[in-house]
Amino acid sequence: MIDGLFIFGNKFHFFVLYVIFLRLVVVGVTPVWSDDIYRYLFDAKILLEGISPYLYTPQELTEYAQTNSFGLDFLLLKMNSPNYYSVYPLLLQCFFALGTIIGSFIQNSFLAVQILIILFDILNLFLIRKLYPALSKDSLWLYFGNPIVIMEGISQMHPEILLVTVCLLLFLSKSTFKIIVSFFFLTQIKFNAFLFILGIRGSRKTLISLLFVIIGSLVVWKFTVFSNLVMQGTAGLGLFFHSFRFAGLVEPIFYSILIPFQGEYLSGILSFLTLSFVYFFCYQKNLFRNFQLPVRFLMIYSLFLLFSPVIHPWYWIPWVFFALSIQKNKSLVAVVTFVAFLSYGLYVNSDFVYIHWLVSILVLGSYGFKQVNYLRQTS
Repeated sequence: MIDGLFIFGNKFHFFVLYVIFLRLVVVGVTPVWSDDIYRYLFDAKILLEGISPYLYTPQELTEYAQTNSFGLDFLLLKMNSPNYYSVYPLLLQCFFALGTIIGSFIQNSFLAVQILIILFDILNLFLIRKLYPALSKDSLWLYFGNPIVIMEGISQMHPEILLVTVCLLLFLSKSTFKIIVSFFFLTQIKFNAFLFILGIRGSRKTLISLLFVIIGSLVVWKFTVFSNLVMQGTAGLGLFFHSFRFAGLVEPIFYSILIPFQGEYLSGILSFLTLSFVYFFCYQKNLFRNFQLPVRFLMIYSLFLLFSPVIHPWYWIPWVFFALSIQKNKSLVAVVTFVAFLSYGLYVNSDFVYIHWLVSILVLGSYGFKQVNYLRQTS
């Protein structure tokens, strides 16, 4: 498809209209690849009813309230986590609550959320153009026309689109106030966004301000998602450590080693501990310092994706955006997109986990062989 972009010539507005059209094509599609949206809307509905989604599991709520009176029975039947506590931060809850309110007027909450996400992603298109005014259309296409962005972000309504929006605002920020506000919202969309503090450079005033923002954001997390830390660890975030086998490249190594000792449930913790040491080493050696902010974010997020015990296809949406900051990235993004969709085979057959792992290693090796000299020269 990239080879066909010449038909737009120098008329960028036609190109933008085309990619917006691609997003509109999937509006109204029933989410079938992922059932996360059912949990998003379930939490949003009970939040609007004045019930904290962090105090009860959906299954427990059926014992305390008539869920059919809230219109929750359908969502309860469709979700995959009725016995787990919500892991979604308050800002996301408010976003989907807004979609629920709009959906009450048009009698379709799914459509309302899709419309909201499309509006944010259209904003992303223009902000990306502002951030990278010299990028050609075929380079912009890596995000503008990426099927993961369109299908997982728009069609299946995953909020990583919002993560891209806030990262763009952060990259374009010129004042300390805008930087700290953007970073606060970033950490209120996804917990792993706290890692990006490793990539932010600035004056002493900026770093001190960010420290207070981190503390404030963690306080919000403590009184919402982590209000019951014990239950969240066993039946909340524990969902990601024990229930999925969508892993990065490194975590399956720990998993395989621990299986004979019946300790495979510790693989995610060991992988994250190893990642922590890697981050500490990189930070101590100032390995992130010589790169621009988007490239630093790319490096930090790529390491997370390598070690994380859970990597769903939509986790790659921010990565695709970050990858716009490096040269010679077209083949890499195309192959990573293919590998991300290959992971859907895990739903069909558990043997796909080994195929997915093998292909991922080959992709990483090929990319490393081609790009190591470029990265060395840049640093």
